[in-house]
Amino acid sequence: MMKRALRIAQLALTLLLVGCSSLAPLLATPTPAPVPRATSTPEAIPTPTAATTNQPRLLRVWLPPRFDPNAETPAAELFKRRLLEFEGEYPGIRIEVRIKSEADILNALSITDNAAPASMPDLIALSHTDMQAAVSAGLLHSFDGLTTLPQDPDWYAFARDLGKLQDIEYGIPFAGDVLLAVYRPAVFEEPPSAWEALIESNVPVAFPAADPKALFSLSLYLSEGAQTVKNQGGVALDEESLLRLLFFQKQAIDAGTFPRSIMDHQTDEQSLQLYRAGGADLAIVWASSDLPAPGGRYAPLPGLNNLPYSLGDGWVWALAGSDLENQPLAVELASYLVESSYMSEWTRAVGYLPTRPQALAGWDDEDLKNSIGEALRSAHPVPSEESLSVVGPLLQEALIRLYNGEQPEAVARSVIESAK
Repeated sequence: MMKRALRIAQLALTLLLVGCSSLAPLLATPTPAPVPRATSTPEAIPTPTAATTNQPRLLRVWLPPRFDPNAETPAAELFKRRLLEFEGEYPGIRIEVRIKSEADILNALSITDNAAPASMPDLIALSHTDMQAAVSAGLLHSFDGLTTLPQDPDWYAFARDLGKLQDIEYGIPFAGDVLLAVYRPAVFEEPPSAWEALIESNVPVAFPAADPKALFSLSLYLSEGAQTVKNQGGVALDEESLLRLLFFQKQAIDAGTFPRSIMDHQTDEQSLQLYRAGGADLAIVWASSDLPAPGGRYAPLPGLNNLPYSLGDGWVWALAGSDLENQPLAVELASYLVESSYMSEWTRAVGYLPTRPQALAGWDDEDLKNSIGEALRSAHPVPSEESLSVVGPLLQEALIRLYNGEQPEAVARSVIESAK
């Protein structure tokens, strides 16, 4: 509390002469187009400067539609209230929210940076993948020297890594996701934790077998301790780990554990539809796909060695604005939006997972907290889009070839050669 009070006092000095404003309505207007900006970041909160206007200081925030605070949902209401509370604590601030298409948000950032850098968002919500791309394009500032929040112990390990690129902090994670198993408690006396038992029981499992990113296959491959190492012109795969994966998948196909009915499934929605219709007793999907309308209980995804291992993903707050004096304010807002008690309530409403253990502790379902907590603790960040674009199609094609009767050894040799 003392640290937060000091931060508020420091920021209040900055805003004292800027003037006060009422709690302004949140905006959702298009972005003007963009001219190059300075990319250096300050290492401390700037000292107050002479006031030149009575207008409040504008803090621009860009969001995808899924997080729109003006949507008529419980999660949106919580988010909107939180933003208004921040304005209430800093009366010299007005938050301007703009909604940007997820498919076009990186392009919008690039155009704005080139044509109107003063209109760049001070704070922007980006997926882990888009954050990496934005950093590579030179569109984001790091949090180095601006906050010690990422070093706080109250983060899941995978979530902390979501905000990093080459060990530099570019994002503060606020919404998590993890690949897990949803299952029927009437079929399983205990949460499923071993693939051998599943295969022996002939329990059908649904997952997107035709997903070009092959995230389930990749999770199993990585659970062996193998890596997808980028080399000249391709990605290097570990042949022994790949063979173990393919032999397991062939065994599961032959036993009917991986039924042929999933061969053309590309999305979680297709797998969940089969599961809910009774065509499978367990589905492997992203938590966010099922949490809004839970279809069973959850279990962490077993690796090939039957130890929990899964892939994790999520969303982060990032800094893109050209106004260096606004950066401490943007950091303070990001910190305000990942406070554990708020995150606990908001993630439960929005259908994502907390990125902080204390936030999950606030959920009221003990079984859910235990299973989700174990899945979050066993999660590892999804590999880069660069690796996924190479490895994903290779693993997806390898699985289909196994369905078509080819042997693991031949498929493995082909995949290793194609990856070079």
